[in-house]
Amino acid sequence: MVHIEGVYLEAALSFNERYILLFVTCDCPFEEILNIYLMDTQRNLIVDQAIISQQYSPGLFTDLIIRSKNTLSFEFMIEGEWIIELLETPKKSIRNLFSNRFVKRPFSLFRYFNIVNRQK
Repeated sequence: MVHIEGVYLEAALSFNERYILLFVTCDCPFEEILNIYLMDTQRNLIVDQAIISQQYSPGLFTDLIIRSKNTLSFEFMIEGEWIIELLETPKKSIRNLFSNRFVKRPFSLFRYFNIVNRQK
């Protein structure tokens, strides 16, 4: 059994017939949180995750666009477009821990996806 935080499942996408990417919001209109989980369906566990939030900032998950087989974009909060690149193989990295002030990621030596923000 896998535990995920959140109230509303905004989207679920399959990747490489092994992973599922989940977007889950917490239903807090004045301080919304978007939880992003990458789940390995063969091992039944979460292999990577990110949380996007900003204190006292509302957020709506909108405009999900699949750009290629491993890249997608969406909008959340007023911070512009978010882009996720799913990696074919996990990469050693702790660099993504500090990539954006709105993104929190738990410690991990491996990343299965990158997430960046393009300001409007």
